[in-house]
Amino acid sequence: MNQSMNPMRAPRITKVSVNIGVGEGGQRLQLAEKALEMVTGMTPVRTLATSTNRDLGTRKGAPIGCKVTIRDNETINAFLKDAFWVRQHTLPSYNFDASGNLSFGITDYTDFPGQKYDPDIGIFGMDVNVVLERPGHRVSRRRKQSRRVSASHRVGPDESRAWFSKSYNLKIVGYGEEAEDEDDEIDVPVDELPDNIKQAVESAVPGGKITEAELEMEDGQQIYEVTVEKDGKEFEVEVSKDGEVLEIELEEEEE
Repeated sequence: MNQSMNPMRAPRITKVSVNIGVGEGGQRLQLAEKALEMVTGMTPVRTLATSTNRDLGTRKGAPIGCKVTIRDNETINAFLKDAFWVRQHTLPSYNFDASGNLSFGITDYTDFPGQKYDPDIGIFGMDVNVVLERPGHRVSRRRKQSRRVSASHRVGPDESRAWFSKSYNLKIVGYGEEAEDEDDEIDVPVDELPDNIKQAVESAVPGGKITEAELEMEDGQQIYEVTVEKDGKEFEVEVSKDGEVLEIELEEEEE
């Protein structure tokens, strides 16, 4: 059978997760849940801290955010159309990971069509994660007789970029151009930094202000280089994509 005719080879979106990280419980978390429900039309569930961090003021098991997981195809399609419209149908190439999943941020829920600013709620941004995979991945997640999915059956980043470009008419910045050298760096807007990167930087330099961020490749690994200002000093913090602080360097002042 031709691969193009084989339904098991056709990529599909299996779920979309929408997350708002608040960092604390109480009223702010309740307002975040309300904002998320307004945007998605679904009831959020709370996310809990997996570890205790005194610098961030989090305690293991305490609620720090909320999320919604969308699995219905029609609801996924409607939500993504609105979300991509907010991003003006343009996303950077680095938003796709090695498994073909897409992650991007929305700065404010009021940017969605039909939403208006409510002073009682305030401003809440959110992170969107889209899982793209071929049918058959259930074998790797089932409890009994689980099996590893072969590399040839997984969706790679280039295939994922092409699929989203065609399916949702997205413009992928940096896709289709000549491959960049590993030393090349991509500027990342501060408000688009993933929550785990922001939390890692805050833990490394408590009370600091993030002023710049870049993404580069080192030995095939994505590394965030984040510039932080605190007490008149400038720090360079290197963080892995998984949120692990690799290096903290105090920038020397120029004479």
